[in-house]
Amino acid sequence: MHTRRKWMLYLQNNWIYCAFAAVIGCFAIFSSIWFVLLGVGLAIFCFFRISKRAAIVVSGTLFLFMWMVSERLPVETIESQQLGTVTSLYKQQGDRFAAFIKVQDGPLIYVSYTLPDEETARVFKETNWTGIVVALELERQPERLQSHPFEFQFDDYLLSKGAQGAYKALTLQPYSPTTTLTWQMKRKVSSIRLFIQQSVVTKVPVELQDEVLALTIGDRSLGDQDTNRLYQRLGLSHLFAISGLHIALLTGALYGVLLAAGVRLRMIYILILSFLPFYMVLAGGAPSVIRACFMVFIGTVLLMKKIKVTSPDLISWVLLITLAYFPFFALQPGYQLSFIAVFSLIYSTKLMASSSYLLSTFFTTVICQLAVLPIVLYHFQQLSLISFVINILAIPLFTFLILPVSFFYVLCAILPINFLPFVDSYTRIRSTIQLVFQWFSELPFVTWTPPALESYFLITLGVCIMTFLLWERRGVLALPFILVVSIGWHVLPYFNDQAKLSFVYVGQGDSTFIQLPNRDFTLLIDAGGRVSFEKEPWQERDSYEIGRSIVSPYIRSFGVSTIDLFILTHADADHTEGAEELVEDFHVRQILVPVGVLELPELEQLRQSAEAKKVPIYEIEEAVSIQIGDSRIYVLPVEGPYKGNDSSLVTVVEVFHQKIVLPGDLEKDGEQWMVSRYGELLMNADLLKLGHHGSKTSTTPAWLDVINPKYTVASAGKDNRYGHPHEEVLKELVARQIPIRGTYEGGTIEVIISRKGVEWKTNKKDAK
Repeated sequence: MHTRRKWMLYLQNNWIYCAFAAVIGCFAIFSSIWFVLLGVGLAIFCFFRISKRAAIVVSGTLFLFMWMVSERLPVETIESQQLGTVTSLYKQQGDRFAAFIKVQDGPLIYVSYTLPDEETARVFKETNWTGIVVALELERQPERLQSHPFEFQFDDYLLSKGAQGAYKALTLQPYSPTTTLTWQMKRKVSSIRLFIQQSVVTKVPVELQDEVLALTIGDRSLGDQDTNRLYQRLGLSHLFAISGLHIALLTGALYGVLLAAGVRLRMIYILILSFLPFYMVLAGGAPSVIRACFMVFIGTVLLMKKIKVTSPDLISWVLLITLAYFPFFALQPGYQLSFIAVFSLIYSTKLMASSSYLLSTFFTTVICQLAVLPIVLYHFQQLSLISFVINILAIPLFTFLILPVSFFYVLCAILPINFLPFVDSYTRIRSTIQLVFQWFSELPFVTWTPPALESYFLITLGVCIMTFLLWERRGVLALPFILVVSIGWHVLPYFNDQAKLSFVYVGQGDSTFIQLPNRDFTLLIDAGGRVSFEKEPWQERDSYEIGRSIVSPYIRSFGVSTIDLFILTHADADHTEGAEELVEDFHVRQILVPVGVLELPELEQLRQSAEAKKVPIYEIEEAVSIQIGDSRIYVLPVEGPYKGNDSSLVTVVEVFHQKIVLPGDLEKDGEQWMVSRYGELLMNADLLKLGHHGSKTSTTPAWLDVINPKYTVASAGKDNRYGHPHEEVLKELVARQIPIRGTYEGGTIEVIISRKGVEWKTNKKDAK
């Protein structure tokens, strides 16, 4: 005991280096072996700046966590017939039930199950699945072809949960709940959580339900995407993550009530220690909840034992304990943001100590935003600039009004009364606050979108440098460091004299993004989408937004926030469904469409979004020519009334003596008309995108005779039901010795054009 205390005292104020070593050790296994070099550099630093013993401890922590992670990586294979226990992470949406399930004597897996009928769906929805044993007949889900590195990476998500893989359940037969004590306790807490959810839904006004549940038990299941995007755009999402503020309010209230009731101090501490694990599970066990509860728990224990520990050491212990328990936390954005924000506040307390409230709040926001900047840009690709100001308004509102009222309304909802005091007045106040937030979000230059960060190693290195500057009391150097790096990173694309043509993989759909040299002009042709099939009401799920989930993050990855020209070739859903999402996400200067499509119901949502954002839409009857420097863009319409595919707009791009022809879904009749009208402009192209995804109704021999391309690209889904690109088209290309590349092979295809020639790239992760 004496030896352990001696080591603890010896490392006093230096536990942060062990915490860094633990994180580096985790990512050395998760991400790149380069992290080992970073860890060795940290140990060398400790050797010269602290002591030999500190260097030994840091090195030991590094390799210990590398070993722990490698031992716990999910690599097991499982049989198709299994018994498993459903965890608290489950969700039902329409006819789909999905859950993380702990296989008996095996790994954690992700299972999805299609519900056979409406009655089964109703029973599943009313069931508390936590801790229930199920018999499964499993089939491994085929690996999904990723479009690009910036879309949601499902495999990384599974790894962050410690899951072995994704499976489809052919059958799912529930049995009785498991009888083990741990699962029984989890099931009981889950029942309480469901009771709170149902009580709030029953008694609290609809417009307040999501907020009340999010702020009290961490449940965002009722939240709508528009509201979530609003808070993300304003940099206020952190206020809805249960964190130290919530835990401090709860434990402070509990302490005050018990003290007023005459409970002895030691018993108060014991009750607080008992309450914290319960609330941690009740609130969903999010990383920010775990961090806050552990800090208060350990701090309370130390207070009872009358042991003094500095805040940096305390947060470092919490990080070491949580990563030792579950190293996959390190991959979760919430965990990363929570700890970095707290570390930054701890090491900058002196800066805020003598400031007024307004200055203190402003400095808190600035310091937190700058500290988490690399993580925010890596995961979300943009930073809210207005958050530096709006948090001065929002933090006190949430602290002294919205958060206490939310807990009060939960208490009222679970009591056997049908009365919520002042609910009408509070709802009006809350609506007014929301309107103010909405107004702020519509201001220009609210967000900053730099080119994407692709390397965890560089992010970690940047965080280490900023932490070192703060630790060494050189915070005055941290801000210039961040500003110089940020400005340099932002302006870099404007000095790139290459053009880039990207055929974005959107499944069985179409979307092409073009950037001219030096970011002089950005052009988007089509937005992807899915052809929907009619379902019964009980089968309906939330639609997957291809525009926002795939196309938008890809465009933002280049640091692009403005689309100079958006062309929709025709009205089919696989080309236009994502259009309104992109109009909402970007500053679009103008949209070009064929004559007659604006009257179609398929474009109703786009019309509404464009009107709200004041984006002009033009139906073009004559060819449009745009000159940008040495480059030229032609948009060619088909004459006459709208006829579907054969009215597709054809785009021709000429850059660095390369001609690219992009014909949308143009078919035989449309090709013939284009050749007769614009044959001279179309002939002898360098690159042709196959019309209609390579359908046999397009790319006719007569069309190829005129275009005479050197290369072709087909935008089609992997293993699509239509057989695109069609065998007849492929044979014709082979006969003419014209190479073809397809998005169905390796995801998004990038063509980089410069004065030196053409370079082809594809999504490295899935490229064949």
